[in-house]
Amino acid sequence: MNRIQPNSGKLFHKLLIRCLAEQHQPTEEEIDLVAGKIWQDSHGSATGQPWPDVVRGSDAHRQMIEAAMMALGTPVRSAVAIQ
Repeated sequence: MNRIQPNSGKLFHKLLIRCLAEQHQPTEEEIDLVAGKIWQDSHGSATGQPWPDVVRGSDAHRQMIEAAMMALGTPVRSAVAIQ
């Protein structure tokens, strides 16, 4: 699969459809990309802080990873491995 840019709406939605409709299990990279998109759309645009600058393991990082996993239909309990 081609690398999905976090702010690329069409590709972002294709990944969501792939995970939900086709029951694709997202990779850690795909989860991170969706988390980055959620961050950008919610906090990043307000604060100006890009997703790569969010400290891994921080509350903000964990919350975005969990939100991405929920959006992709992945059990959140496995988020510990991604932190």
